[in-house]
Amino acid sequence: MTTMMEQIIDNIGYYGPVILFALGFYALLERKPFYIAFVFGNISNSLLNMVLKNIIREPRPIEEEGDYGFPSGHAQSVFFSLVFLFLANGPPIFIYMMGCISVLTLYQRWKYKKHSVKQLVAGSIIGSLYAVFIIYLTDQYLLSKNYLVKESDVIQI
Repeated sequence: MTTMMEQIIDNIGYYGPVILFALGFYALLERKPFYIAFVFGNISNSLLNMVLKNIIREPRPIEEEGDYGFPSGHAQSVFFSLVFLFLANGPPIFIYMMGCISVLTLYQRWKYKKHSVKQLVAGSIIGSLYAVFIIYLTDQYLLSKNYLVKESDVIQI
């Protein structure tokens, strides 16, 4: 039997990707190029995850019909959002909250045997690297359009 606190933590972990998307979107609203890149990056990151799962076809620890576990989509999604907001110099309180929710998401996926540690680590790394890639593309686009007028405006990767 789980306690109410465990249920709350489990729900936060399960809905982590949606919560982080909402937090990241809100934090970037005033910075149009970055929130557009954030939305595009989240969508394309999800597509990337589906493609990788169908190429690799590694089952989950508890096999579910027609569903693969490598890499973890939850881990990939939350780490994309977390790293993107960090690199986009998002508000520190949002980055802290997102970091905590990311850890809860990883824990929830492991606790319910939806993913192995390897699948969670791989998803986290892929999501993080994809965030770096999308931030890089965004910076290059902004520089090409002269939107970034000072070198300090460029996000250092």
